[in-house]
Amino acid sequence: MTALSMKQSSVNLINQIDDKDTALLEKIYLFLTVNVPAKKREELTPEQKRRLALVDKYAGAFSACQTDDWKKDKEEYMLEKYGQ
Repeated sequence: MTALSMKQSSVNLINQIDDKDTALLEKIYLFLTVNVPAKKREELTPEQKRRLALVDKYAGAFSACQTDDWKKDKEEYMLEKYGQ
C-alpha cells in the first residue's frame, strides 16, 4: 500500500464519521495534530505554496457573516432585477 493510498483511505474513513460526533472528531484531530508534524511555509513545495496562497486569498470569501443581513441583500437584489 502506497503512502498516497493510505492517506486517501484515512480521509475516507474520517469522512464516514458523523459530523455531530464531536467527541470522536476531537480525538482524531488531537491525535493528528500531535503525531503529524506541521510543515513550515519555507518547507513547502512551490505547488503547495501556490495552493496556500489561493486559500489565503479566498479565506472567508463565502462566509455567511460577510454581510450583516444576507436575506435583506438578496431581497434588494431580487427587487432590483425583477421589480415588485
